[in-house]
Amino acid sequence: MNQYDRRMVKAPKWMESFSCVAEQCTESCCQQWNIDVDPVHAEAYTHLGDPDLQSIMDHLLHRFHIRRSGMRKPELQYRFLLLNQPDKRCPLLDEQGKCRLQKKYGADILCDTCYFHPRTFWQINDQTGMSACLSCPECARLALLHEEPTVFSEFETEIDPNAEWLETSLISDPDTRMLMQNRELLIGLLIEILQNRDENNFFKRMNRAESFLCALAEKNHFDPQTIRDVYESVIQLSVPVPAEDPYRIMKLYLDIIDPVNEGLEKAAQSAMETTRLLAGGRNGFLNLLSKNYEAGCRIMEPFFSDKKYLIENFMVHYVFSDSFKQFYRCQNEAISAADFLHHEASLLKVWYLLLRVLLAQKALTEKKMTEEIFVKTVIHADKTFWHYPDWFSRCAALGIRC
Repeated sequence: MNQYDRRMVKAPKWMESFSCVAEQCTESCCQQWNIDVDPVHAEAYTHLGDPDLQSIMDHLLHRFHIRRSGMRKPELQYRFLLLNQPDKRCPLLDEQGKCRLQKKYGADILCDTCYFHPRTFWQINDQTGMSACLSCPECARLALLHEEPTVFSEFETEIDPNAEWLETSLISDPDTRMLMQNRELLIGLLIEILQNRDENNFFKRMNRAESFLCALAEKNHFDPQTIRDVYESVIQLSVPVPAEDPYRIMKLYLDIIDPVNEGLEKAAQSAMETTRLLAGGRNGFLNLLSKNYEAGCRIMEPFFSDKKYLIENFMVHYVFSDSFKQFYRCQNEAISAADFLHHEASLLKVWYLLLRVLLAQKALTEKKMTEEIFVKTVIHADKTFWHYPDWFSRCAALGIRC
């Protein structure tokens, strides 16, 4: 059934040989989320020819209509509602954790989402990139635990037809258009800064990456030579490392997670509000969190002093996969290149601070830090925060600027 186009992609080199570990996975991707199903496979799922599988599918696959701004008619979509299942787990999995559907009909029967996950694709004009969801434990291990700097390569692979796509000719602002035409160069230079191990302090590398984006925002042209010139000037600068302010970090963290709390169950919201009340309101709660953050940092810092590559690998993956990826905004809003650059600099800082806070919390709970704890924390971050860009956009608009 699957007739996917093949194309050259740029991706982390380890992805060229990646394969799903299936039933050996510690956290199956076939649970805890609703899965979009493409219309071709949705049609095939209405007449499987196997009464047992058809019975399961009839309860799993749902159809619904959505209406987006500018659409004349509602759009028919299909979805596997795993969150409606008693254990939020796909009922097509057998006792060994294997997909009954794939066992009987082969991989071609899998919908596009299941076929390509955890791979994610995007295309800018005729250039295609591929990365991986770090909610997949195997991807997280392969992406994060190597000691050598992340290497990227180009190779041919099948392409998800539903991949994100940007046609730069549709961007109205000429500077933003030029910026996005040069995204690959921009991302490459950011990664060079983050992987510069001659600079031993990773916080310093983060500040230099942020400075690069903000210095570029001051320019009025974004051709390759200008981008390289700004990069060369920034790597020559002496970048200060300001003392960390735990109170400010925790205030930022609460500004991030408060929108997330809106989606919590009422019992969890009530527990959060009770904790804040007992701590003396928001300021008291911030003081409490700040002290816990400092304590967690003291526990985890000795570990990361020897394994700086872990956080480096995480931030490199974030930059390659998610920086300058607001394709819809580029094509549908008159956003200036300077605002775009400042916004991305803010998001870079937000993700680094978020990771540190989550790690400090985990270190305080576990009374230690290990590679396993680090990987599990990243998996949690991917599942909980990574897929809510609107919340991070709100956070980036709070004044976290260069």
